[in-house]
Amino acid sequence: MSIHKRWTKYTKKNISSEPDTYGVYEIGDVDTGAILFIGEGKIRTSLLTHSPDGGRKKHVSVFGSSIVCEFGYRYEITGTKEKARLRKSAILSEFRKSFGSLPRYNQPQTAGAKVTI
Repeated sequence: MSIHKRWTKYTKKNISSEPDTYGVYEIGDVDTGAILFIGEGKIRTSLLTHSPDGGRKKHVSVFGSSIVCEFGYRYEITGTKEKARLRKSAILSEFRKSFGSLPRYNQPQTAGAKVTI
């Protein structure tokens, strides 16, 4: 179902050393193991877009909402944009089947709704 790798601490230093190759990635809470978001794209570039302060603080932004905890990420290289899109779709489908819903930040947001954490 999910990406079968250990979590890497979400820091700019760690992310900067990752490949900028197409793949899928998960951002989660390291303490609980909860997957908060599943994304696709060029790994390094995509992960850095979720860090408005460049990874200096324990702060990640997903779709305009801001959450603070001990974040981690893990990824799987697919090689192409299309394979990344298909793999993300498969992971999300398996996640929904197992848990009855999508990860918290993959769920559609209601227009105008404010997300508080």
